[in-house]
Amino acid sequence: MDFRKLQAFAKVYELQSFSKAAKDLFLSQPTISTHVQSLENELGVKLFDRIGRKVIATQAGQALYAGVFKVFRTLDETRSDIHDLKNQVSGTVVVGGSTIPSNYLLPSVLSRFRRKYPHVRVDLKIGDSSNVCQAVLAGELDFGIVGGFADHFDLDHSHLLNDSLCIVYGSQLGLKNTEAVNPAYLMKVPWVLREKGSGTRQALEMGLLENKISFQDLQIAAMVESTETLVRCVLSGTGVGMTSLLAVKKYIDSDDLKILNVNGLEFKRNFYVIKHKRRTLFTCAQRLIETIYSHLVDNGYTAQVVRGQ
Repeated sequence: MDFRKLQAFAKVYELQSFSKAAKDLFLSQPTISTHVQSLENELGVKLFDRIGRKVIATQAGQALYAGVFKVFRTLDETRSDIHDLKNQVSGTVVVGGSTIPSNYLLPSVLSRFRRKYPHVRVDLKIGDSSNVCQAVLAGELDFGIVGGFADHFDLDHSHLLNDSLCIVYGSQLGLKNTEAVNPAYLMKVPWVLREKGSGTRQALEMGLLENKISFQDLQIAAMVESTETLVRCVLSGTGVGMTSLLAVKKYIDSDDLKILNVNGLEFKRNFYVIKHKRRTLFTCAQRLIETIYSHLVDNGYTAQVVRGQ
């Protein structure tokens, strides 16, 4: 099979669009279509179905992508090994991050990393902690950074840093006398919650359980899938919400949001670097992990020693 045809097919599969694949590969859309059609003729199967504006892979297309993905990863490993012989760190790192590290930690890390290793490309995939763990296990990511601990025998967890979580509310919610409340008060207010699988939600559930409060007793006003959406909802007065202090510090400093202090209740969680125990990391992936830890130390965080290098 022609490498260019496989590359075009893989990009259409990943982006679910012929036009987006053409733009990403700097090719014309007719060229992408021709490459895919040529593969379909060669294999004697249909690789994609069109559903609305999306292009969805058929079962044959899914099987082909699984094989192509392995081939491309092998090529990346080989290229990395060759560059290592020349003492040049290069290649592609595919890293996954849950919402908080992806939005509030990794951008500054990637800027620092890029200056030091200009020949490395980083692909950042954002998802909740559960999805990132599954992607690491499936071999789709080199490593991940998550705010939830997934107990799986094939996952290696290295502690990254502690996270301060807080319950916040906006002035439009109209709460009064909230300088310090009892845990039972949390059942009387509307909540904006993250989706199941989120590390923030896991921390909330554990904190409530320790105070003998059932998660089902909360008044759920909205369920959202991102920290930014949660913050926007809280700002608008939809309800109270819990998130990382990193995500709301500027709103607290400007007095747009206030912290709801709860007597005897403290929410904490850890961030972890997760890797597949049976996979060997590329040199460029190892260097990125080292840069993350160095960045934390240089910015006043107590980072742990990097393990598994």
